[in-house]
Amino acid sequence: MRGSSNSSSVEAGRRGSQRLETKLLPNLFHSRLTHGTLLHRFLITLPVLGLLSEWLLPLHAAGEGSSYLVLQALSLWAVFLLLQGLFTWRGWVWLPLNAVLVIWLCSQLFDYRNPLAWFVDYASAILPDDAAAFSRAWEFTALSQETRTIVLLVGWGIMVSAVHMLALHRRTVWLFGGSTLLYLAVLESAMEESIYRDMMRAVLYILLAQGMMLILKLKQETVEGACSDIQVHEPVKVGRLSGLPVLRWGLIVLATSFLITGVTRMGGALSEPSAGMGLSLTEVAERLSGWGERLRGNTEPAVPASQVTGYAAQGKDLGGPLTLSDELYFTAQSPVRTYWRGDTYNLYDGRKWGIDPSIRKSVKVSEDLSGILPFWERPAGNTLVQTLTFDKDTPIQTLLAGGIITRVNEIQSSRERGAPTLSVDRLSESVSLQGQSAVTGFTIESLYDQPDVPSLRSASGDDPEYMKEMYLQLPEQLPLRVRNLGEEITSTAANRYEKAEAIESYLEQNYTYSLQTSVPPEGTDFTDHFLFDTKEGYCVHFATTMTVLLRSEGIPARYVTGFAPGERVAGTVDRYEIAQKNAHAWVEVFFPDHGWVTFDPTPGFGIEPMSPLSVASDSAPAGFKPWLDFWDSVINAAVKVLLLISVIGPVMFGGLLLLILPVIVAVIYQIPAVRERFAFIRMARTIAVSRREGLVSASVLVWDKLQRRFGALERGQTLRQYVHSLSIADVEFRADLEQFAQRWERAAYKDEPWSRTEKVLFLRQCIRIVKKLA
Repeated sequence: MRGSSNSSSVEAGRRGSQRLETKLLPNLFHSRLTHGTLLHRFLITLPVLGLLSEWLLPLHAAGEGSSYLVLQALSLWAVFLLLQGLFTWRGWVWLPLNAVLVIWLCSQLFDYRNPLAWFVDYASAILPDDAAAFSRAWEFTALSQETRTIVLLVGWGIMVSAVHMLALHRRTVWLFGGSTLLYLAVLESAMEESIYRDMMRAVLYILLAQGMMLILKLKQETVEGACSDIQVHEPVKVGRLSGLPVLRWGLIVLATSFLITGVTRMGGALSEPSAGMGLSLTEVAERLSGWGERLRGNTEPAVPASQVTGYAAQGKDLGGPLTLSDELYFTAQSPVRTYWRGDTYNLYDGRKWGIDPSIRKSVKVSEDLSGILPFWERPAGNTLVQTLTFDKDTPIQTLLAGGIITRVNEIQSSRERGAPTLSVDRLSESVSLQGQSAVTGFTIESLYDQPDVPSLRSASGDDPEYMKEMYLQLPEQLPLRVRNLGEEITSTAANRYEKAEAIESYLEQNYTYSLQTSVPPEGTDFTDHFLFDTKEGYCVHFATTMTVLLRSEGIPARYVTGFAPGERVAGTVDRYEIAQKNAHAWVEVFFPDHGWVTFDPTPGFGIEPMSPLSVASDSAPAGFKPWLDFWDSVINAAVKVLLLISVIGPVMFGGLLLLILPVIVAVIYQIPAVRERFAFIRMARTIAVSRREGLVSASVLVWDKLQRRFGALERGQTLRQYVHSLSIADVEFRADLEQFAQRWERAAYKDEPWSRTEKVLFLRQCIRIVKKLA
């Protein structure tokens, strides 16, 4: 009776176990894949199909004629490939079916009733011709329409299959979803049509797909835990989420997705987008480049490409918007990093600057000008030899210099002509070419002096009488509030230098740098409009305003145009590249016994004492320079990308990005695996002769992977207990882990020798487990 009782108990236990296992068996929709039921895979496939359709629908709306047939073929091809991913048939079963479908699609596209006839014609006549043409030209355009269509279908098929497999097996569509949004954005800029609805649908598909994948992940983790519990003959532990039906979670995901996209749509309806600034990609690149230059404080990012120097032409109203130009203007060789001084202006009429005609003296090349210039008394300075070189013949009048020119040694030109005639304007202390002469370069000697601050503070003496007529001139209609502001700013200053410094600081701190400005309304003073209305502008605004405010306080000042120092050529100590974007404007203030001293009120700029020692250093503090270098590299990279888009077009750039981005992501994804592989390779070289510590070190990656996958060890838990507690359905893998734990305990706690074979087997086991957990 006891034996009968025992046998009946065993039989009852077997039946209970079978009933429990039956509950855990897959239902009607389960396939041989371990990546969820057929229903799950179908629900994931639907949003993937939606994302793929967003690659074709915008083109369908813009297509015409035969393009409809191509898009229909791509759609049918995508649906067929997605159906393949739902089932578990071997690849060799699908391969001939795929080939037949491609042939049939091509025959339909090229009006063949018999697909076999098209294939025979293509293989016998078209393909050999394409092979010969491509071998000669190595250009895709040399191929026939038939071959290009096959390439399109094959490429589209690879992308569809790869995306579907990533969704089903890796459970992610973030990369493809992001690529779809980027593709739609590029397509919108190229087609100049709104694709907002397409983007909204794409976001909805991404959220739906990721939500369904999360449900699948949670359900599979619950099933694995239950299967593990059956093997150890314990009651099934039902997870917190396992009781919720898939349909309920599906509805939650669907509702959340619609809610997010609906809120986005509502936000767009309630707030109309701004009209934008209408900038081209090139203009955006140039503006972006200017930010980095302004941060360093040596470049004026405000030069229209249509102008040589970057300012409003003489006689035109000031204040128009400016754009950047990276085009190289000249290369300079100078022992000192200096501003490149060009024209000076003394007449201001409230709208523009002008030059008072003055008597000029004609001089010759190589003539010593030290008896003529400098005209204004100043301390003795250093004589610099400076050479400016243009890439091509450039028409110029005023010779640019880093100081006051005392000799013109040489003028180069690609055209053979007689020696050019020069003229000297003593009051402005500048040298010009007579006539419209085009030169490729010139070499000058210039007097360079930078007075120190104490000497400027103590400067005293009276200004020459004619100063009032030339450099204190202001229009009669200048608004009174401009004069009052100048008086207010300088009210606490004790001398001329402090007044100039006060105005310079006030403009830098209270007004904004901007290139997007406009000419003031007719009848409005330029300075008044900047000070009290717009309160933003570029170098022309700041330099003009400081000159006017200084003159209103009885301080002689003049408006100067030229170029900022530019960028030092890498690997040199005295060569600089000056681009058109380096065009700049500043102020010169007269000090008795010191002549004209430079001030720069434009934010981000500043005149600093310069010496030959400063050529190899940057204007930024040493501790801040690495950040500036990093910022420059980021800005330069962004500029290059924007310029590349403007050159090859947004559609081509989007295509290249879609090809390159997956490769970059794949490389980044493989970096940890490659590092682990190299670590094991290094261990393999020494594992046979290493001691027990080497074996323990080899297992570090295994324990790290296990704790990342299944959670950290609990306090007081041994490693063997930890392995036994893991929920692992794979019996073979569980046994491998238990054996690994035993070997690890032997290596860690038992001081006994290991044979060479045992060490190698242990390392192989570590590698095998790490790969399994990857």
